[in-house]
Amino acid sequence: MPYITTYKGEEIKTRVEEVRPNFYRVVLGEREYEVDFLEPQKNLYSLIIGGKSYEVDVDAPEGSDVYGVGILGDHFEVEVVEEKKKKLAAKLAIGVSGRQDMKSPMAGNVWKLLVKEGDRVTAGEVLLILEAMKMENEIKSPIDGTVTSVAAKEGVPVAAGDPLCVVEPPEEG
Repeated sequence: MPYITTYKGEEIKTRVEEVRPNFYRVVLGEREYEVDFLEPQKNLYSLIIGGKSYEVDVDAPEGSDVYGVGILGDHFEVEVVEEKKKKLAAKLAIGVSGRQDMKSPMAGNVWKLLVKEGDRVTAGEVLLILEAMKMENEIKSPIDGTVTSVAAKEGVPVAAGDPLCVVEPPEEG
């Protein structure tokens, strides 16, 4: 699986592939390593890399991508994020702006319409709920603004790509 590993502000493309149980091929940038791996206890790893044995202590808060790594008496902070997740986060950080023509991401039924034309909304606010495959899917506004039109109607089916509503950003000035 491809990752982006960040250490001291430097990003390194990383790939980890299990060759067989407890044996991995790890590619860091242009360098490739064969790693014999064992976890004798939680957060403590025994690695053999290039014939050398290493005891590595790894700790990370629940849900964090930043790991504290202790090896040979030194401590390092390393961020490891799936490449897809890192790219998505970068796109989202750029943000969206301008008029947002909200379209249905999937086929389903408009279960609940929570806005009407003229309503002011904030980024992240739920505009409507689509029911698809017995699941409720919240459709949220990507920007602060005003709902200028609503095409969706409660109880009416929509196809993927059908218009739902339009959110216009506030006027400048």
